[in-house]
Amino acid sequence: MVDLVSTDLLEERVRYARLFDLYGPSLTERQRKAFELHQLSDWSLAEVASHLGVSRQGAFDLVQRARERLRETEALLGLARRIDALERRLQAVADL
Repeated sequence: MVDLVSTDLLEERVRYARLFDLYGPSLTERQRKAFELHQLSDWSLAEVASHLGVSRQGAFDLVQRARERLRETEALLGLARRIDALERRLQAVADL
């Protein structure tokens, strides 16, 4: 059970990192910084809040809004989904 949970968390982190690479410029500067520090640099929300000069709730809100914006942008554009499909096709060709 623990391995499954940690695998799910790791997959989620990788998915958001990929979405951030693709769509990070669509975030506000504060959302981008909060997301980068918390999600990619593994800072606590308290550390992010202190760094950005906001409350812990403010840091949480910035990270949540960033995640939502990344998901919405992917839903609209689907670049990550297309890249995944291309990578699977390339792997299938390489396997031949």
